[in-house]
Amino acid sequence: MSTAIFEQQRPRLFALAFRLLGSYADAEDAVQDVWLRWSKTDITSLNDPTGWLVRVCSNLCLDVLKSARRRRENYVGQWLPEPWVNPFSRENEDRLIDQDHLSQAYLVMLEALTPQERIALVLHDVFDWDHTAIADVLGNQPNNARQILFRARRKMSGVTTSDDELDAVATDETPDISMEALSHSNANSMRGKRLTRDDLAGFVEALQSGRADRIAALLAPGVTLQGDGGGKASVNINVLFGADHVARFFEGVWRKNFVNADMHIYEGDAESWVLFSVDGVVHTAITISRSDDGIERVFVHRNPDKLAVFN
Repeated sequence: MSTAIFEQQRPRLFALAFRLLGSYADAEDAVQDVWLRWSKTDITSLNDPTGWLVRVCSNLCLDVLKSARRRRENYVGQWLPEPWVNPFSRENEDRLIDQDHLSQAYLVMLEALTPQERIALVLHDVFDWDHTAIADVLGNQPNNARQILFRARRKMSGVTTSDDELDAVATDETPDISMEALSHSNANSMRGKRLTRDDLAGFVEALQSGRADRIAALLAPGVTLQGDGGGKASVNINVLFGADHVARFFEGVWRKNFVNADMHIYEGDAESWVLFSVDGVVHTAITISRSDDGIERVFVHRNPDKLAVFN
């Protein structure tokens, strides 16, 4: 019975751990640690087994997050979360909950948060937990959890939080920018709608042209490009800003790396990826997020370890 309950919740726990850690290996380790604790627990004493599993998984991930930032200081170049490719069977997808929260843009935005802010935001937005339940995970009081969540939303929306505004949140007063307003802010727009093959068609055609002007026409003026090679494949070390820089980057790398590669589009649950391969092995994966002004964020994966999910 206990094994059946855990296996039913495994996809939910894995998706939670992946959102928090951005790594398949780390997520698998976290879920396995949850299982070890679960197997030693008398589940008949639990009023809410699912809540217990989510709470334990969150606490384990919180510990990993605290050390992960130190590990990434030694990472070569920029670190990006791994692309999400659902490891579970189709019939389990409903248990993963809001797979648009697994897009590259959203996961990268989460990287700007402290471990506690990240836990609070995911539990609130994805699992609809209230401040009391979140406080139980974080080991503090509901008002503290409210402050942490408010600060997370402000960071995700690119707005600086003042001490006065945090005090207002703690006393349930309404600050200048409320939690309700922030729930419709840039933090949620980062999830965006999942781009399909048709949505990517224009971008792919522009890439195939190898012409900077055609690529630039699709980009927002403030577009950014982040690349992850992990020191194992060539890619831009720093973030590229602006339509001209990003378009010229693609013009240059097209002739060098893509012109002779096979290309196809992978339509995933969270987002779609443009994949480039040679002899059946994917060496580059690109995804984008878009606004009314055009493509606003571009993510380029070239670290072979993180591309294993496509091979």
